[in-house]
Amino acid sequence: MSLGLLVPAFLAGLVALAVPVYLHLRHSEKTKPFRFPSLMFLEKLPIRTSSRRRIVDPLLLLLRALALGLIALAFARPFFSRDVAAQISKRPRAVVLLLDRSASMSHKDVWPAAVDSAKQVIQTIGPGDQIAVVLFDEEAEIAHAFTADQGVARAAVQAAKPGQRGTRYAAALRAARQLLTAAPDATHEVVVITDAQRSGVAGLAGLDLPTGMAIRTVAVGTKDKGNTAVTGIDIRRITTGDKTTIAAQARVTSHDLPGPRKVRATLALNGRASGARDVTLPQSGDFTVAFDAVPLPAGHVNGTVVVDADAMAVDDTFHFTLPDEDELRVLLVVPDDAAANETLFFERALAIGKAPAVTVERRRPSTIDTKSLEKAGLVVYWDSPPLAGPIEPWVKKGGGAVVVAGHRLAAHPGTSPIVPASISGLADRIADRGGTFGELSIDNALFIPFRDARASLGAARFWRYPRLQPSNGTDVIARFDDGLPAIVERRESAGRVVMLAVPLDADNGDLPLQPTFLPLMRRLVLHTSGHESSPLWKVTGESWNPQAIVRTPVVSTPSGEIIRPAADSAGAAVALTEAGVYSLYDGRVGGEPAAVVAVNPPPGESDLTPVDPRELLLGVRLSNDAVDAAQAKAAPKELENRQSLWRLVIVLSALVLIAETLLATHGWRGVAGRVTASPSQSD
Repeated sequence: MSLGLLVPAFLAGLVALAVPVYLHLRHSEKTKPFRFPSLMFLEKLPIRTSSRRRIVDPLLLLLRALALGLIALAFARPFFSRDVAAQISKRPRAVVLLLDRSASMSHKDVWPAAVDSAKQVIQTIGPGDQIAVVLFDEEAEIAHAFTADQGVARAAVQAAKPGQRGTRYAAALRAARQLLTAAPDATHEVVVITDAQRSGVAGLAGLDLPTGMAIRTVAVGTKDKGNTAVTGIDIRRITTGDKTTIAAQARVTSHDLPGPRKVRATLALNGRASGARDVTLPQSGDFTVAFDAVPLPAGHVNGTVVVDADAMAVDDTFHFTLPDEDELRVLLVVPDDAAANETLFFERALAIGKAPAVTVERRRPSTIDTKSLEKAGLVVYWDSPPLAGPIEPWVKKGGGAVVVAGHRLAAHPGTSPIVPASISGLADRIADRGGTFGELSIDNALFIPFRDARASLGAARFWRYPRLQPSNGTDVIARFDDGLPAIVERRESAGRVVMLAVPLDADNGDLPLQPTFLPLMRRLVLHTSGHESSPLWKVTGESWNPQAIVRTPVVSTPSGEIIRPAADSAGAAVALTEAGVYSLYDGRVGGEPAAVVAVNPPPGESDLTPVDPRELLLGVRLSNDAVDAAQAKAAPKELENRQSLWRLVIVLSALVLIAETLLATHGWRGVAGRVTASPSQSD
């Protein structure tokens, strides 16, 4: 048994023991003075007090010093720590084994070392102990909950394989924290087996971990950090007459190579070799490999760029997809009396840029029929009402319509069930130098390009614009500074209708002359049509929503697994966990896929430079919570609160003070006296 102190700093109060000693040594008798005649004729005799030379009452001094010492000890909050040591030594262990399975762990020298290290940790499990196995990359998966069977835990480790996603230590530590709440009577330990990937520390800052959780890191990274990876590709279409070719440039990155490395890079389209280059890579840095232009195959193109394999093969192959020409067809419905240049600014704004390339086809209102809508992605009604006919069912099936309101609609608004607002005349702002944008729903997808530059939309001024009155179910996403709606939006089943009171010509406002006009118009047609450009590739860990493309999505993964996402729930998004090509079909797998998406590991996994394991917990907050409560039996504060020895010490010090008082006021100690030396004899 050993005595522990919760607040040992209060032992500094023992310095007060010097006070009674000092008082005893300085003690002198004080007598009452008496008036006496002149002493000038008397001989002076020296008087010596013996109490100034020594302590005359050691027992009384001892009681006083003991009382002060006990008071200082009480403030230090004593407790016996024999129970703490016994409980810690006798309590079983609950060990959570966190095994990193991210893409960087696929290095040929790293994964075997990680498996061996995991088995060594499992061997330390003794009688009464438990171990849980958690596999993690960007997410954490509990491979096996707490078990006392070493064979079961070893089997879970042996069945694990490195994946192709990034590293996130925060996800693993959260899983360990959750598991340990199920073992309140055990000593909590967490063992992280990882190559200490530097990119994995994101998200650790601010993470709350219990103070009772002991964390140990086993670093299994390779000594040779050299690695080569294909990290990107640029594709350029070249059209000459009726012939279209593509020119590809791959980006190859090398990390910490011992010297320049010669590799062969190969380009393949739809499984056929389409080009090769022998290049010499630098020790560290990016290198661009340019392939010769090749004819563009018809339909979807699945491509790969491969470099000579090294110790980490997962990033030596790069996948990409090249869809058909990304084009958005817009039908611009113009009234018969419209001037030729009235829509000039709008059409030129849409003609600029690619991804997608916007094709504008001018139409008269009477020419909009079912056939003309088959290949259209958006219909823009320029100051004319949508006529009854095929437009309404087309929008409800997923089409998009934009109604640009002007003086014609203000004079003859017409009626249409899909128009989201009615018009009651024109607002004339010439007298106050034009109106401006006021309130904006900046979170709406229409204003994505302006979320960091909201003030840029305030430069435009508008002289005349219609007064809109939104109908039920319509959202006002922008207003003028006088409060009138400027842009309204309404969903029509799977489609969307947007109505603008904002003048898009230079006669009634100067928006077409502002820098914001081009991005605003392109965003308007993309947002309303629901058009999404297909990227060349995605990164593992991202998601893909195939329900936005087909009604009954069926997805084939790179490993051949068939996934049927939920048709009308948040589960419709498919998590991209494998590198390769995902193919989307409608209803069943067969024929030409409706869409494909290529997936590659995160580029950060290719850099094998580790972070110092001691830095993994930098920024992590330690807090008292349910897991700490499970460890409270071994906490000194809890033991001190339960023992409450300080109360007993206070009572004991009070008894000592009472004894000191009785001793000082009784017997010879309570009688005043004077001890003097005898007068010296004269010669």
